[in-house]
Amino acid sequence: MLTLGTGISVRPEADPLDDIRWADREPRVAGAWMLDHLQGWAPRGVQETDPHLLLEPFSVLAAGAAATSRVPLGVAVTDPVRRSPVSLAHTAATTSWLGGRKMLLGLGVGDPGQLRPFGLHPGRERTGRLDYIRPALRDLAALRDQGRLRPEGPDLPLTGISPFEVYVAAHGPQMLRLTARYGDGWLPTSLPVRQYRSNLAAIREAAAAAGRDPEAVRPCLFLWAALGGDEAESAELLRRPEVRAVALYRGRSAFAEHGAGYPLPHAYVPHEIPAEQAPEVLASIPDALVREAVLHGSPQQVAGKLGEYAEAGCRHVIVQDIGRFADPEGTERSRAALLAVADALGGQ
Repeated sequence: MLTLGTGISVRPEADPLDDIRWADREPRVAGAWMLDHLQGWAPRGVQETDPHLLLEPFSVLAAGAAATSRVPLGVAVTDPVRRSPVSLAHTAATTSWLGGRKMLLGLGVGDPGQLRPFGLHPGRERTGRLDYIRPALRDLAALRDQGRLRPEGPDLPLTGISPFEVYVAAHGPQMLRLTARYGDGWLPTSLPVRQYRSNLAAIREAAAAAGRDPEAVRPCLFLWAALGGDEAESAELLRRPEVRAVALYRGRSAFAEHGAGYPLPHAYVPHEIPAEQAPEVLASIPDALVREAVLHGSPQQVAGKLGEYAEAGCRHVIVQDIGRFADPEGTERSRAALLAVADALGGQ
């Protein structure tokens, strides 16, 4: 059975604690997840509000955990660059303790758009980072399972009474193997259905080879979305620059598949696009690529697309509706559409 998770607002103009309280009250929502961004997914120069005015997720999740009782809370995703594995484990266990339920700790190699502008990592690509993600996952798993990094080392006893789960944002072969070895869940972003199915098979094969139950890793998925009450409303949101921007994450090869040149000299770092150039850059994105990058359509159409992932083995999908920030009515529109998707999924 496929369950739905909702995105928690990272922008101050949409109250994230209200998002968490709403998700906790709504039984059709099976998870509430928050991005860990230092800067937004869109460049400056294309919207009235500052896209880089964002809230820190662990503080918000801790406050939300203390104020609610049901819905699982997670971060999608953080990295071991800004916070050490020990710090991440301690924070996750504390949030679990505050909420009386396991926090879901999503972890990846780190988005260059978040790390590079602040000098935290020099790279513009996500590759070549196994040197730190491998030991970070090993250490998090040790702290999660034994409460200490080494048998003779100091312990972190809170992880024993307030456990957390680790969800790995894995796409390449080596990250898939690390997910199979250490992850409670697998949390990729926007994979095509066929690739999702084959990657999940690789994880299960690697888990069995590592002596784990192949079903122990929960298959999840993160999707950017622009939800509306009907197909036309959703399609209109795809025209918004803050929605179109996420298609830049698809990179040069995806643009080439649509017969277009990539408008940037390197991987997408929103901070590096001058505000006066941003409208031209976003306008150059092929509409077809935006439709690929952003989940859209009527609630019934969205449910049909999600049903394909369910058939490929996905068990939980995070619908990160960035279309909600297009106008003041966006939050209510997003919530109503998500519940309509849940109802449509239930009827399949």
